[in-house]
Amino acid sequence: MITPPPPRRRPGRLWLFFYGRRRRGFPGLLVALLVLAVVLGLAYGLPGGADLSRLVILVSAGGLLLLIVASLVLVAFAWLRPRGRR
Repeated sequence: MITPPPPRRRPGRLWLFFYGRRRRGFPGLLVALLVLAVVLGLAYGLPGGADLSRLVILVSAGGLLLLIVASLVLVAFAWLRPRGRR
């Protein structure tokens, strides 16, 4: 008599978050974000760090705005550019 296979456990939420094709290489972006979060958190411990954080917020908002504008320019360039023959 053949016994049925044991019931499989459901994967956890964290596994489902990273489900997909297998990633290779070092997760540089993840490490950079973690290091940046720690450095910004430690900046509050410095004298005047809370005031400095306002400058950091302005610089990061400006960088984000620059990325958005650059992406819109690239979209407009791709939209106006004639398609080649396929």
